[in-house]
Amino acid sequence: MVKDKEKKSTIIKIFQGSMILFLSAMVVLVFINAIMRYVFKATIPVSEEYARFFFMWTVFFGVIAAFQDKAHVSVTILTDNLKGKAKIAVYVLAQLIVLITMILLIIGGVKYTLSASTYKSVATGINFGIIVSGFLIMIIGSTIVIMQDFVKNLKDMRKGE
Repeated sequence: MVKDKEKKSTIIKIFQGSMILFLSAMVVLVFINAIMRYVFKATIPVSEEYARFFFMWTVFFGVIAAFQDKAHVSVTILTDNLKGKAKIAVYVLAQLIVLITMILLIIGGVKYTLSASTYKSVATGINFGIIVSGFLIMIIGSTIVIMQDFVKNLKDMRKGE
């Protein structure tokens, strides 16, 4: 059990470190481009594209971190007022809907990533499939976190907590 928590914290630390790295790189690139624009009257198109990509990946990883921290908005008015088997049934139904939605997003994400992989970005020439694959990482990571929470919450509900 301790090893699982250590792995989780290491994975979360990797995501958080990546978010910090991507956000820092984005800020530096945008700052340099702003200086270039006002001082030298020229921009570096590659930096704009990299900044956009870094922003996308920061958001993708941020979604996973938000699910892990339970920082997303959640409407629990119905489940908060239910007790016993009714609460468990509504919770399971809601989680099944979430799981179906995530599966649909994964399927759509795979299709989008495959179709995007036929294009290259304009300034950098990076395969766009690599860039949008962050969406798949986000959805799969979020689904794992959701399922872990589902199992834990279901056990707690059955115990009466």
